Amino acid sequence: MADWGQFETLRPDQAGTTSLVAGASRGIGRSIAIGLAAAGASVVGLARSADALDDLGDEIRTGGGEFLPLVADIADLEATAAAVAAAWRWKGGLDSLVNSAGATNRSSALEISPAEWDALFDVNLRGAFFLTREVGRRMLDGNGGSIVNIASLSGVVSDGAQVAYSASKAAMIHMSAVLADHWAPKVRLNCISPAWVRTEMTRDYLAVEDNVSAILQRTPMGRIARPEEMVGAALFLVSGMSSYLTGQNLLVDGGWTA
Repeated sequence: MADWGQFETLRPDQAGTTSLVAGASRGIGRSIAIGLAAAGASVVGLARSADALDDLGDEIRTGGGEFLPLVADIADLEATAAAVAAAWRWKGGLDSLVNSAGATNRSSALEISPAEWDALFDVNLRGAFFLTREVGRRMLDGNGGSIVNIASLSGVVSDGAQVAYSASKAAMIHMSAVLADHWAPKVRLNCISPAWVRTEMTRDYLAVEDNVSAILQRTPMGRIARPEEMVGAALFLVSGMSSYLTGQNLLVDGGWTA
């Protein structure tokens, strides 16, 4: 049974809108997809795992929402283009894109190989850009919309993440700001930069007690975030509540950068 209660206070009305959530099968993306559906949006979930998308679709439909699963890896540009075209056809357009697809790498600066570096940037920057462009060009030709890229605190400060991941997220933040300038006023682009969040991606790192202790020492809120705590920021940025906000990077970091 879907637990919609956690989203009761996070409901700008999204009825009649359609949102594409990339990286929807797990972690932050999954929570945002559920939150958008709870707010009334029809949700397209894009991810590599068909099984995980099926589980997400079951949860959204149980709660009364509409869901379209699309299987693709955003590092595969042809597959991404086909997925965006299918998403656009489903309801005759998209009102928002939330790009939560991402990868990480724990190799240090002295150890990371060129292949590892390229694989990370293929998802976190190259894939993110071309997904954004596929959606953005249609929004610019249509009724406009809002695009939200999930970046990271690591793209703003050195927070314990390795150099390749941090660099990719810093590039995403600046890419989004430049596109916001170029595509305004019709298409708004913003980023959300979470601090450390308990997800499958961070599980191994957060399993080390010293890592957790170091994070908590820098976090005024005194704890590590949950994926659903990114939902309010995402709903704010895709909705009319943020209609004069573009080119910004919203840090949801528990006070780390205060």
